[in-house]
Amino acid sequence: MVFQTLNRLKWKGDLEKAEIDILSRGSPEDRKTIPGNRVTNIKRSHFYFKDNDRETFIPNHRVLEIRKEGRTIWKRKE
Repeated sequence: MVFQTLNRLKWKGDLEKAEIDILSRGSPEDRKTIPGNRVTNIKRSHFYFKDNDRETFIPNHRVLEIRKEGRTIWKRKE
């Protein structure tokens, strides 16, 4: 479902309005927020985002929540 949600945001032109929370060991509360405008490529099982000058691979199973304009549009089941 992560792929479908991100892909829909991309094709509607709303990806830059999104925030993606991922599981990130070592970050505060093991959580990191990625602004949608940093996402560079979306695949079925993962996506890439630009962090400084390097592209980072994120598997979809690490996505915890996707928000658009502050409203949750997808959340991983606990």
